[in-house]
Amino acid sequence: MKKCCPGLPIAFVVIFVIGAFLYYQYSFTSVSKINFNEDSFYQQESGAMNLFVPQTSQYKLCFYSSFATKSEEFLFQNMQQNLTLLAIDLYQQGQNSKNGENLVELKISSALMLKLIHEFDVRALPQCFVLKQDSKDSKIYKHLKENGIYKLLNFKEKNHKE
Repeated sequence: MKKCCPGLPIAFVVIFVIGAFLYYQYSFTSVSKINFNEDSFYQQESGAMNLFVPQTSQYKLCFYSSFATKSEEFLFQNMQQNLTLLAIDLYQQGQNSKNGENLVELKISSALMLKLIHEFDVRALPQCFVLKQDSKDSKIYKHLKENGIYKLLNFKEKNHKE
């Protein structure tokens, strides 16, 4: 007597393993996170370097290069919105000359800079991301990725929250 489908259990296991791997990859890479409890961001206030403590539910995080010709213009254009702009200079130079109340220049360590570049997949400068406060933990801010396959996968979650 022959078995009907001898490869069916193996195919099921292979499909299950592939599905679990893809879900794992999606769940950990579709959302970029910043945890202000673990990561140290510094801002200059009144001539002293202080630890940055987030106070609003949304920020706009911008990576830029102070050696780029139009970096100040880029930051000024992004300050026009109601969101507070968190500016991170790739070269960690001094304060920007066009400081405003909606602009916070942050200083970070090299290790954190590399972590953020990888986390947010920064491939060109200048670039900005909107960060929203997590509903469960007020020190975690998230950004839903919108490029490639993540645009499709995050569509439901993005429209559900708005």
